[in-house]
Amino acid sequence: MWWHLHYAGRGGPASFAISAVDIALWDLKAKRAEQPLWRLLGGHDTNVLAYAGGIDLFFPLDKLLAQTQDNLDKGFKAIKMKVGRDNLSEDLERIAAMRDFLGTDFPLMVDANMRWRVDQAIRAAKAMSKYRPVWLEEPTIPDDPIGHGRIAQMGGLPIAAGENLHSLYEFRNLIAAGGVDFPEPDVSNCGGITVWMKVAHLAEANNLPITSHGVHDLHVHLLAAVSNKSYLEVHGFGLERFIANPMVLTETGHAVAPERPGHGVEFDWNGLSVYRA
Repeated sequence: MWWHLHYAGRGGPASFAISAVDIALWDLKAKRAEQPLWRLLGGHDTNVLAYAGGIDLFFPLDKLLAQTQDNLDKGFKAIKMKVGRDNLSEDLERIAAMRDFLGTDFPLMVDANMRWRVDQAIRAAKAMSKYRPVWLEEPTIPDDPIGHGRIAQMGGLPIAAGENLHSLYEFRNLIAAGGVDFPEPDVSNCGGITVWMKVAHLAEANNLPITSHGVHDLHVHLLAAVSNKSYLEVHGFGLERFIANPMVLTETGHAVAPERPGHGVEFDWNGLSVYRA
């Protein structure tokens, strides 16, 4: 599929469609083998440390802290917040408040969602470094691996990136440029499980830990399959209301890859019935 669509489809909707088909084929293969997907792919460790990813850039500070407390109450042992306000001073104030709220050593990530030019990102990273975030995510556009390299070298923070990359070769270029410390492929848009696993092994060959973006019910399998996993991103979009066996966290803040054959994600049709036309 990738070769047939190569001329006009190395990214965008084509990569999403290829990913969906690839995920379905791997699900069928695991079911045919009567194995959970994570075991079929390598079966390294079922426990994956999870973090709560909030969509909270424009939350007032009290709402941001309330969301954080809610995530702590749910059992999360790591938290990610958005940065990229109009004034860097606002970001720094919010990060300082989060660090005070969470404590010195609590894992806190910050995500800029491509907000800055390279020079702005370097300035922001330097200013944020005293709060010791685990990483600064997507500091600039994904099309600039050399710029990512400059940010990583000059900014003083580890960089996470890759949710908007759509091929193995884009990840190779970003890693070669020294632009990422935590490669972050998204199985729903990078080409599916086939490409995601190749990116994970590419990261391992470069002595880098791998993380994930969204789709946590699938990514828990992929991270559980590899030896260089770091964190699983868990988004609170409310989709667990429509899934028959939603993911739960252990007391240590880990997600556990299920033993159900395949990827094990099934819809709760009763939960969805309220939306039936």
